[in-house]
Order: sequence, then structure tokens, then C-alpha cells
Amino acid sequence: MEAGGRQRIAAAGPSTPGWGERDEIVRAHADAESALSKRESVLDTRWFPWVVRIGSVVVFLAVWEWYGRMQDNTLFFVPFSKVVVALCDLIGTAEFWSAYKSTLIPFFYGWLTAIVLGVSLGLLIGRFRSAFQLSTPYLTFLNALPVSTLVPVAVILFGIGRPGSVYPWDQKAGILIVFLFAVVEVVLNTAAGVRYASRDLIEMARSFKASEWRLFRKVILPDSVPGIMAGVRIGTGRAVVGMVVVEILLVAVGVGRLIMRYRARFQSAKLYAMVLSLAIFGVALLSLARWVERRVTRWKIEMEAMT
Repeated sequence: MEAGGRQRIAAAGPSTPGWGERDEIVRAHADAESALSKRESVLDTRWFPWVVRIGSVVVFLAVWEWYGRMQDNTLFFVPFSKVVVALCDLIGTAEFWSAYKSTLIPFFYGWLTAIVLGVSLGLLIGRFRSAFQLSTPYLTFLNALPVSTLVPVAVILFGIGRPGSVYPWDQKAGILIVFLFAVVEVVLNTAAGVRYASRDLIEMARSFKASEWRLFRKVILPDSVPGIMAGVRIGTGRAVVGMVVVEILLVAVGVGRLIMRYRARFQSAKLYAMVLSLAIFGVALLSLARWVERRVTRWKIEMEAMT
């Protein structure tokens, strides 16, 4: 019996880790957890997303430069360095700024009108069910319809007008196209922000006998600010697209005129430079809208973090 027990203990002994092996296992687990926590801390830092974004842009531009220099004929594809030189040359000309002035006039009027009317209609639609049911077919139609197809209709209704004029009644067609590009996103996001306002806060305000106007002004409107700002940001991007469509399809008097000229003359570097300037303008405007959105909705984010 004693010999058999010793044999069983000896047989089971090698499969059971000793104190030294246990210490190594615990140390390995601790090292793995420490490495994982360091990795998560790096990913959670503020600068890491910026490193990723800037790195991706640098890689893209490096590939662009390399591929452009590999081409025997740069008539159709130009290296990025030549595009930058062409853009710097264009910025130093009065024609460049005059073209942007002519382009931004209908953009400004259409974008501002879309924000004012879009937020107002979105608040109304989100608050009242009858307004929501009445407007749903029209919003669905505009959301599904490519707005570019309405350019000929806008020209028939309002004509080309006086391109380059600073007065809105002289550029009604262009303003309408920019407005239609942006307004649907503003309305839908604003209405969603109103509909998804906190039910608990609304019920609490009603329990204190708050009037409908006070309830809307003190509870619903502040709680729907994130949806409103999201609509403004998305609508801004859509308005930039509408601005380009107006210049290309309606009447080329500003940036579109320069793009058409450089394309016809096969001045590829200047053509790419104008396209790059539009991209920079759009990114800068969206970044500004995103910054305003973060500033306005900071209290909401901090309140959610506390809860």
C-alpha cells in the first residue's frame, strides 16, 4: 500500500507545477497585463489619433509623389510637389481670389438659409407629430433624389442670373441648389435630436407644472443641441458639394471657370491645384464645424461621463 501510494505521488508530482514554476507563471501574467495596459494607455492618449491621421496623409502624399515621378508623361498625372508649386503660384494671383469670391457668394447664402430654415423646421417636425407626418413624404423625396438633377429645373425657374453679384436675388438658382443639398440633413438631424430628448427630464419638468414653452426652452432645446450641431456639420459638407455642383453644372464663373480653363489647356498642375484648394477649403470648414460642435456640446459629454 505504502509503495503504491509513493508511486502515485511520484507519478503525479511532475505534472504539478512547483513554487518556482508558479512564480514564473504569475510573473508572465503580470508582464502581459502590464504590456496590455501600456498599449491601452497609448491608444487612449489624445495625440495617438492625430499621429494616425497625419501618418496616413503623409503616406498618401508620398505614394502620390512617387507614382507621379514614375510617369514618363506628366500631362495627366502630376507629382504632388508640382501641384503645391502651382497652388502657391495661383494663391499669389488676384484671379484666384476673385474666383473664390464669386463661388462663395451663393454658397454663403444657400448654406446660411439651409441652417436657419433647417433648424427651425427640424425643431417643429421633431416636436409635433402632425408636422412630422405632413413633412415625411417631402423629406423622403428630397433625401432620395439626386439634387444635381434639379439644376436644369432651377435654371428654368430662376435663370442663370448675374453671376458674381453680391446680391442674393441675382443668384437665386445657385443659392437654391446649395440650399437643397444641405437642408435635408439639417432638418433630419435636428428632428432626431428633438425626438430623442431625455424622457426623464421631460417628465420631471411636467411634474413641476412647466408650461409647453418653458419645457421646450429649458429642457428639449438644450438636450437636442447635439443633434442640431450634427446636422449643421453634415449640412456644411453637403453645402460644399452643392457649391462645386453649381460651378460645374450651372454656370462656371468662379472656381469652376478656372477648372474648365485649365482642363481645356491641359494645364494639369494648375487643374490639380484648384481641386486641392477645394479639398482644403472643405476640410477646413468641416474642421471648424466639428470644433464648434465639440465646444457647444461639451456640457452634454461631461454630464454623460458623470452618469
